[in-house]
Amino acid sequence: MSDHISIVTQRRPVYLASKSTNIACATSLTTKYATSTLPATDATSSGGCVVLGGSINYLKIQPRWETGASSPLVRVIGWSRCKDTGFYVPHLLANLSCTLNSAGGVTINGTSLLGCSSISNTIGDAKIYNSTSLSTEAFVVVDTLGFELIELSFRATTTSKACNAFLSEV
Repeated sequence: MSDHISIVTQRRPVYLASKSTNIACATSLTTKYATSTLPATDATSSGGCVVLGGSINYLKIQPRWETGASSPLVRVIGWSRCKDTGFYVPHLLANLSCTLNSAGGVTINGTSLLGCSSISNTIGDAKIYNSTSLSTEAFVVVDTLGFELIELSFRATTTSKACNAFLSEV
């Protein structure tokens, strides 16, 4: 008699980073420091970020931007709460520079948002899956290392551009 072991990968649904409204890209990234204040979503152009509950292992991210967003970038920050001080401590997990597709936008919260043809990571640990043609879109898988909160900070050098992302826990 032989024993059989079967490994099954659980399917995870895709969800939007910001469900009710798109995020207004910031034109510059905000410096993050340890804080006693719970990190929160700031969908305005001065903040350009969305804060989510932590993922157990990995977070699959497919960022999207409004047409005309120049030099799009998304920074992934993991937040941990220090039980001794009560401070929330930020950790940069990935700094992702994106190249937008020229077509194929989908309408999210009333705005057409384009996916990326390519993504490059300048800092951190991320597995990148770039598009081989405009028939697909690039995405990235970031190791979230069990952080309590995950922040996605969106930046584009042009003002008033909307952004969002499709997410899935892995």
